Amino acid sequence: MKKVTTERPQEKAEKVLQKIIDKRQELGLSQTDLALKLNMTISGYFKVEKGDSKLDLIRLFEIAEVLNIEVKEFF
Repeated sequence: MKKVTTERPQEKAEKVLQKIIDKRQELGLSQTDLALKLNMTISGYFKVEKGDSKLDLIRLFEIAEVLNIEVKEFF
């Protein structure tokens, strides 16, 4: 049975981003560290975490790989 939710897509996205931030900090990585590991510009990665840049699926899988977690843990 499908889980019914009242969360808007923006709220869901913010929760995913917060989980990325929490995991990055848990691992002791700075935003700069993660940007470099993802081969992104630092400003580009900053925009992702702030929600100013949309996070595509490929990038989400790359972030999960760098953070050594399954993508499903973001949801």
